[in-house]
Amino acid sequence: MENKDLKNINTNEINRESWDAYQETYAKLMNVDSPEGHEFYSKGGVGLDDYAPIMSLIGDVKGLKLLVTCCGCDASQTFSWHNLGAKVTACDIAPKAIEIAKRSAEIRNLDVEFVIADMQTLEPIADDQFDIIYAQYPVWIQDFFEACRTWSRVLKKGGRLFLAAEHPILACITEDSTGVHIIKNYNDTSPDWIDTFTGTGMAESIGWSVDLPSVENFWRVSDILNAIFDAGFYITKVHEGYDISEGDEHLMFKGIENEPQMRKLPSDFLVLAVKQ
Repeated sequence: MENKDLKNINTNEINRESWDAYQETYAKLMNVDSPEGHEFYSKGGVGLDDYAPIMSLIGDVKGLKLLVTCCGCDASQTFSWHNLGAKVTACDIAPKAIEIAKRSAEIRNLDVEFVIADMQTLEPIADDQFDIIYAQYPVWIQDFFEACRTWSRVLKKGGRLFLAAEHPILACITEDSTGVHIIKNYNDTSPDWIDTFTGTGMAESIGWSVDLPSVENFWRVSDILNAIFDAGFYITKVHEGYDISEGDEHLMFKGIENEPQMRKLPSDFLVLAVKQ
């Protein structure tokens, strides 16, 4: 990783190309076309257990218009919201992600609208459309303050924003057999330029990469909360917790014999806010 002056560069467009190039491999890794995956969602399956602290506050979503800002080709959260009864519109910046997700929805006979859109601007989505926005991945948003203003724009008055993100502290530390190490200054919010995109952790485990750059943005807890406040929301719930799967822990803590110390820190950062 390296720091570059990216103020006058649209890094979302850089990430669009890299993310798009990854989607077919990602679909295979996520078993998007497996019979088991089709059956799970076609029979009403829901995979949102990780968000129980917020889900209990959201309550019944039947009949509510819900926007997913970054669905990916697997669209697992999108299909879960649909199966809970919401009227779902799902966006992704990558055309290939939308193509695969749309095909998967048709195979499963799920009624979801898919739109190619940058989650920071959500063009061409009109104002005052949705009851709930489900947003993820601040790391891929160049201007989080603009994103929050956009989410407020497309929400109805009284509509709710549900942000589910990796806790920023995870980007600052790592752990190996010698202990926990600080690898990033938490107060350095400059974006990181990465010359070769390696996809998600699953792709790294098989050595996948593409000769395209990507840019990772870093937003502290205070940045995230201030952006939400500044966009006219009031926050009703914030949750910090540890919830990393055994498979991901195996990749993160390879070679560590004792219980990882990073389990004592939060991995998730969830926010529920309401548009005033």
